Amino acid sequence: MGSRDSEQQLPEEVSLCLFRVLQEALQNAVKHCGGKQIRVQLAEQSNQVHLIVRDSGKGFDFEAAMQGQGLGLTSMQERVRLVNGTISIQSKPMRGTSVHVCVPLKADLTQWAAG
Repeated sequence: MGSRDSEQQLPEEVSLCLFRVLQEALQNAVKHCGGKQIRVQLAEQSNQVHLIVRDSGKGFDFEAAMQGQGLGLTSMQERVRLVNGTISIQSKPMRGTSVHVCVPLKADLTQWAAG
């Protein structure tokens, strides 16, 4: 096995953001999707870290969900914004849901200070 010393360490704020987004996405999938598969990918590419969570469930109407009482989607969006990342949530009825988070790795670390 190779040494992991040369690998880039994620700033704590980014790690926590990705963990919390993953936690929320998994909770939503288990609670609402009714699907049997949830796929999670975490990868570094082009100086960005990508988190992708896909489920094979029943999907939902994104606009209606944003108007609802739940804070999960809004919370995920806010967390990602605070680390200068982007989040894309796609869902279609009977076609599952995909959450894709992308956070830059080479940004000024002072921007990641919790607000």
